[in-house]
Amino acid sequence: MNLISVQNVKYKYPQSSSYAVDNVSLEIEKGAYVAIVGYNGSGKSTLARLICGLDEPESGKIEITENNRIGIIFQSPKDQLVSGLVQRDTAFGPQNLGLPPGEIELRTIESLNIVDMLDRAESSTSALSLGQTQKIALSGVISLLPEIYILDEAVSMLDPESRKDILDFIRYRHKCGNTIIQITHDIDVVEEADTVIGMENGKIIFYGTKSSFMADKEKVAWIQGPVLEEKDKSKTDFSNSPVSLSFDKVSFKYDQSPASKGVSDISFKLYQGSITALTGPSGSGKSTILELCAGLLQGEGKIYCKEQKAAFAQQNAKAALFENFAADDVAYGPRNKGVTGKELVSRVKKSMELACIPYEEFGERMTFGLSGGEQRRLSIAGILALDTDVILFDEPTAGIDGKRRYEVMNMMRSLAAEGKTILFSTHHPDEAAFADREICIKDGKIISDSYKDEEKKEEGVVELEAYPSAGLLKGLRSLSASLSGHKRSDLSPIEHLPPLIRILLFLFFFVFALAARPWYITAIALLLALVYCKLAGFSYKRLLPAILKILPFLLFFSIFQLIFRPALPDEVQFTSWKYLTITPSKLFLCLESILRTISALSCISAFFVSTPEYDLIDGLKKLLQPLNLIKIPVRYFILIVEIIFRFIPLLVDEASSIIKTQLIRGGLGQQKGKMARIKAIIPLIVPLVIQTIKRSESLADAITMRYFK
Repeated sequence: MNLISVQNVKYKYPQSSSYAVDNVSLEIEKGAYVAIVGYNGSGKSTLARLICGLDEPESGKIEITENNRIGIIFQSPKDQLVSGLVQRDTAFGPQNLGLPPGEIELRTIESLNIVDMLDRAESSTSALSLGQTQKIALSGVISLLPEIYILDEAVSMLDPESRKDILDFIRYRHKCGNTIIQITHDIDVVEEADTVIGMENGKIIFYGTKSSFMADKEKVAWIQGPVLEEKDKSKTDFSNSPVSLSFDKVSFKYDQSPASKGVSDISFKLYQGSITALTGPSGSGKSTILELCAGLLQGEGKIYCKEQKAAFAQQNAKAALFENFAADDVAYGPRNKGVTGKELVSRVKKSMELACIPYEEFGERMTFGLSGGEQRRLSIAGILALDTDVILFDEPTAGIDGKRRYEVMNMMRSLAAEGKTILFSTHHPDEAAFADREICIKDGKIISDSYKDEEKKEEGVVELEAYPSAGLLKGLRSLSASLSGHKRSDLSPIEHLPPLIRILLFLFFFVFALAARPWYITAIALLLALVYCKLAGFSYKRLLPAILKILPFLLFFSIFQLIFRPALPDEVQFTSWKYLTITPSKLFLCLESILRTISALSCISAFFVSTPEYDLIDGLKKLLQPLNLIKIPVRYFILIVEIIFRFIPLLVDEASSIIKTQLIRGGLGQQKGKMARIKAIIPLIVPLVIQTIKRSESLADAITMRYFK
């Protein structure tokens, strides 16, 4: 029986001249296991969105048998998450289905256990690595118990062990009668399927059984790409190669809590002309090491580098794109370094060719109209254009098809042959085998290294200093953690109270602070607010700088009050000058305003420190519960609050990624002169605005596919 029917469907994105899906027809039976394969930009993800109903076809029709729930994993896992807390995000779908609390809790525990993330149930979603985020996205879908699973590169960022576990689970669901649609570039995933659909330029070019696909060596090679050459690491010898980068007992923690992740006592040397792979489970510290190498984090210990800073291609490719057109984006970094004219054009073309995104084909393409894999290759081209001696890549082949993956890996080999030093992270065993050396990380420590470093004099390297803006990045991390409801290990007295009591206590202090009159009552309100801060665990050391920052504004508005507030009849005037008259009543009025503002600020600060997002949501549900009796849709208000708490940390993290890439590519005010600094800020604002729009659209899609009504 046909479960999904797609008939002559066409779809074209706005401002695009070609169809992303071009006259596609297919039938998927109930209980089928289908693999959809093809190069980046071939229309696979677009077809998935059309089947889900997130996009409407321009022509043709899609029919799905009723009472079959669809669960989809997006290509970008961060777009999937709705809540700021792991367990709440997994529970979001079952809650929308109207299940009883006991069933919701059971599904949440089972789903997190399946993806091996039950121990992170109380963690902030913004504190996860990209691989861990992919696991949580999958757990949110599993908790829905859908009849149809659509998985868009659902295991592309997972380590081999986690990948095997997830594929085992999907195989189990298929045996239970679920319909599986896997969008993939991996031949081992294709081997799990019954049916294979191959796409190219929006059209279906293969539609048949797995056995017929696997029997066609050309088709297998088309998906798998050429086999990477394995390097015999026993023959690796860097004794005659100078050191390009060196770690000497480097440690780093993201915060001071006992559960904080980071790296500990890391020591290794990288040599000129070498390729080194960083491997290990998701969240083991690979990205942290790369960011330390790039000067984006300031840790303990010493890091030495051949040049002042290394170039670094981040996991988040979208945040690395600043200009409207691809060629302009690649030129951004060299232009900041003063490269112009023919040299700039030559460097852009060479970098795009090396990154397998040819200038002739992609140079005039809109950056944000590219597929995920194309955006990743473009971001790599922008880093190559910096022409540094040390180049760092964080998961450079994630989401890239087999052919392009082979080309990107051999690009590294070409760079190494030119004398560049390459360090990259990967979850692919064949990519690690391709490298000259493999360093394996687990729980922030090196557990194995295929090469034993020799004691040799390091010449031509200087101590690497973190960017001056590393402090700003640290502040953004702290802000993101606090907005996401990061739990402290030592709870304050107020944090021990039920969420509803905390909200009522805050409302009492806050309203009293705003309503207090006259000045001596406002002084009492401030004293109570300070006591509230102490009980909530909000340090006065943090409160004082905040007060000092707003004090000039308060004094400025006080001057307005002194000018426009009329004096009382027969009141003593201390001084009078034109429109400015100072009297006792005016001074007390200014004092009241200042005290009220400081009291309100203290209450707000204490409340958000002691009441993370998940407690606030719980408290609001109980506080507003009586409104349900008169048919007021409280759940919509609760969802809006929850989305705000989810959305703001997302934008903070997005801003952090953009700032990192700006720093690496020579932007964000590193140029001299006021106009140059102002101009450098623009590429920070534009991508953030675009990402805000895209994030809001993605969040709407995620809520829709989690069955919120």
